[in-house]
Amino acid sequence: MISKKTILRRFRFSLLIVLILLPLSTYTQKSLPKNEKKTVITSIKELIDSNYVMVNLIETINHSLDSIYGSGKYSSISKHEDFAKTLTEDLVKISKDKHFKVQYNPELIQSRREWFQRQQELLEEDDPDIEGEQENESDEEYIDWNFWYAEKENFGFEKIEILDGNIGYVKLTFWQPLDWVRATMDATMGFVANTDALIIDLTENQGGYSPSDSYLGSYFFEENPTKWTSSFNRPLGETSDVFTFQEIGGDRYLNKPIFILVSEETFSLAEQFAYSMKHFKKAIIVGQNTAGAAHAIDFIEINDNFAIQLPIVKHIHPVTKTDWEGIGVIPHRNAKVDEALKVAYLAALDKLLVNTEYDKLKEKYSTLKKEINNSKN
Repeated sequence: MISKKTILRRFRFSLLIVLILLPLSTYTQKSLPKNEKKTVITSIKELIDSNYVMVNLIETINHSLDSIYGSGKYSSISKHEDFAKTLTEDLVKISKDKHFKVQYNPELIQSRREWFQRQQELLEEDDPDIEGEQENESDEEYIDWNFWYAEKENFGFEKIEILDGNIGYVKLTFWQPLDWVRATMDATMGFVANTDALIIDLTENQGGYSPSDSYLGSYFFEENPTKWTSSFNRPLGETSDVFTFQEIGGDRYLNKPIFILVSEETFSLAEQFAYSMKHFKKAIIVGQNTAGAAHAIDFIEINDNFAIQLPIVKHIHPVTKTDWEGIGVIPHRNAKVDEALKVAYLAALDKLLVNTEYDKLKEKYSTLKKEINNSKN
């Protein structure tokens, strides 16, 4: 019999294909009816009221939507896509929350419904006769293309090297699921274990899957677990805590200078890592203010045509008692993206110069600084 794990794998991959092909889809549609506009706005208000994580903003957002609708702004909009785009712009402007997004996509909505229904039927099915004849594909034959692609990308670890001066450099572009990335993460930290300082480059990191961030962060904390962050889920009304790991696959990287490079493109979970490391005073942040996308989202259907991407979870850092939503992670040292590595490299050498007692090392660090300063980048 096909296992539940295999069923869910197939669902995840198939849904991913739908999402990838989504921009290529076109829809045959009639003009957007006036009554549907009103229905969509009413539904959005109800969903915001019961799900939006920033409770203090709900009344303002919903009142503003009523005012905009009453002003006749949407009256002249005849296309579904234009209505979704305008609603998105208005929600973001009102809330200052970049996670809001209204989508017109009847094909995706229908596909989601059919898949969820089918997966539920398969999971509830307890008939051993479905083995073999209805499914020719075994677990061994099934290819998890998500994993395959992640593996080809080295699970997000784009570059790992030791810079002159014994300074480690790690460029991480995505946080893959911990079950996938743990071995690569451990190997990476093993490679830089004997360096005297470390630079972690998140300038192109768009987020990913927790708790990969707290696992990597655990290398910079003592063995006793530390609360990494908390999150409040509005629909569930629950707060959950994430801790650093007591057991990791290598030696901890303690009492050494750490620098994290960020940019305007640094997003979501990458911001969480930089934010936590900054406020635990484990790292110096170098670069630009990050995107400011702290909230976790849900994709909720409105009707057969429209769905909304809605922020439902907010983070609460144990030090700041808040998160980086709308503000971003503010760097200790500002630098353009193409200059951030140079700035961090020089700062690391400065730290090593101060900390060493050996004249030969001081001379080496000073020489490196001159070479870096004289280089074009």
